[in-house]
Amino acid sequence: MSQEHNEVRLPLIQKLIKLGWNEHQIVVKPEWRVPKAPNEASKRERGAKFDGFPVDVAIFDDVANVGNYEHLAAIVETKSPSKKEGINQLKIYMGLEPHVKIGVWTNGTEISRVYRASDGSYVTHTSSSLPRFGESLILAAPEKISWKDLQPVDQKKLRKLFERLLNVVVARDTKSTRRDDQLNHLCNLILVKLESDKEAKISPDAPAVFQVWDKEEQTAKKIQAYYQSMRLTHSDLFGTDLDTQIQLDSHTIAQAAYELGQYKLIDIPIDVISEAFQIFRTASLKSEEGQYYTPYPVIRSAVRMMDIQPSDKIVDPACGTGGFLIEAYRRLRESYPRMTDADAKGWAQRHLFGIDKDRVNVKLTKAIMLIVGDGSTHTYLADSLREHLWAKNYPDLLTAAKDSSFTCILTNPPFGKELKFSASDGRLSSYAICKKPTDKKDRNTTFIDTQFEERELGLVFMERCHRLLIKGGRLGIVLPETYFFSPSYLWLQSWLQKRFEVRAILNIPMEAFQGFCRAKTNFYIFEKV
Repeated sequence: MSQEHNEVRLPLIQKLIKLGWNEHQIVVKPEWRVPKAPNEASKRERGAKFDGFPVDVAIFDDVANVGNYEHLAAIVETKSPSKKEGINQLKIYMGLEPHVKIGVWTNGTEISRVYRASDGSYVTHTSSSLPRFGESLILAAPEKISWKDLQPVDQKKLRKLFERLLNVVVARDTKSTRRDDQLNHLCNLILVKLESDKEAKISPDAPAVFQVWDKEEQTAKKIQAYYQSMRLTHSDLFGTDLDTQIQLDSHTIAQAAYELGQYKLIDIPIDVISEAFQIFRTASLKSEEGQYYTPYPVIRSAVRMMDIQPSDKIVDPACGTGGFLIEAYRRLRESYPRMTDADAKGWAQRHLFGIDKDRVNVKLTKAIMLIVGDGSTHTYLADSLREHLWAKNYPDLLTAAKDSSFTCILTNPPFGKELKFSASDGRLSSYAICKKPTDKKDRNTTFIDTQFEERELGLVFMERCHRLLIKGGRLGIVLPETYFFSPSYLWLQSWLQKRFEVRAILNIPMEAFQGFCRAKTNFYIFEKV
C-alpha cells in the first residue's frame, strides 16, 4: 500500500463512515474510472470496455447502487500535489461524470469542495469539510436563472433527463411510492416547469420559478406555491385531481429542479418532444388493460395515409399519451409551412380532441401539446365508451364528443380477448355491435334487438368511432388481424357492411409491438357510409 493510501485515504474513509456513509457505499479498490472522453462515456453506457481516469474515492448514493454511474454522489481526489491542481482535476472529472454534483479534494488536512451548481457552472468552497450522509449536495446557481440563461436541449439529452427523473429521482421518493402516483406528480412537476418557462419568456429578466433556490425546502415551497396557483388558473390541466400539493418530498422536487431548471422546455421541435416523452409513455402503459405503446414509425405512417387537411376535425377516443394527435399536428404544419404559430395554435384548439380514462395519459398528452404550442388541446379524462354515464360523470363529453361531429379519427384502442365490454353496458349505451347475432359464422347474419352480449373492447370502439364520424368521415384504427380474417368473427362483416367502406389495410409487422403486444395487428382505414 502506498504512503498516500495509508496516511490520507484510510483515515478519510473512517471519517466518512463517522459522518454516516456506509462503508459499502465507498469505492476505493478497484478504483472507479471516469471516461476520458464523451465517446468513452458512450461505450460505458453500452456496457462496453472504455478508457478512463482512476478516481481515488467514489461515493454512491446507496449501497444498492454501487457501480451505477447514474447514482454516483461524489468523487474525492487526494493525489494532486497542490490544492489548485487538485481542484482543476476535479472539474475535469466532473465534466466527464454528468451526474456527480460534488467533488472533494483533500490532502489529509485541507479540504475543498467543488459543486456543479444548478446552472451547470462550478462553484468552489475552500476551507470546507467532508459531506455528511443525507446532506443536500445541490447548490443553487450563483446568479438566479432567468430566460436568457435557459439552454436548448436536444432529443437525446431530454430523453436522458426524463429517464433519470423517472428511474433515479422519483423512484427514491419517500412521500409517493406507487408508480402511478409518481408518474402523475412527475407530470405535475413538468407542467409547472412548462408554465415557469412560458412566464420567464414573457419576463426575460425576472428569475424563473422552476429552479434550485437556496435550500431544498425553499425550492419545494416555491414550486408547490406555483403549482397551487396553476390549479386555479389552469384547472383544465389537472382535471379531477384532488391533491392541492405535488405529492413528492422536498428532496425529489429539488432534484427535479436541479435536473431540469437550466434547460428550456418550450419552443422545442415536435420530433424532439415526441421521442423524449416515450420514456413516460412506456412507463404509463398498463398492458393488462390492453394499453400498448404505438411505435412512432407506425403513427407517422398512419397519419400520412390519412392525409390530414386544415378542414379536418380530429379525435382520438383512446388517445393514450396523444401520439396520433401530436403527429397529426406535426404533419399539418409540415404540409402547410406558411401557417404561422398563432394559426397553428388556433387550429389545434379547434380541431384536435382526445379522450382517455387514465389520468396520467391525459396529463402527458396535455403536457406534450403545451410544449408544441397548442395550449393543451381538448383532452378529456373520461370513459369514451360508456355513453350512458356521460351526463352524470363526464358532462363535458355531451358537447365535446357529439355524434357526427368529426371528419377524422385516429386511434389505437385497448384490445384483447380478456378485455370485455359487458352486455349490460352494451344495452345501456345502445351499441348495435353488442347485440347477439343469429349466426356467428354467417357474414350476412342479423342481430337480435333485445339480446346483448359482452364484446371485446376493440370492437366496441369501432362503433364509438362510427358514431363520432360525419358521413364520409375517415377512421384510421389499429386492431388485431383476427377480427377481420378469422371465421369466428364472420358475423362482424354483417355489422361492418352497413356502416363502413374499407379504404386501406396497412400491415404492421409483429416486431413493431414486440415487448408490448404479441397479437398480429393491422392499421385499417374505413370511410363511414
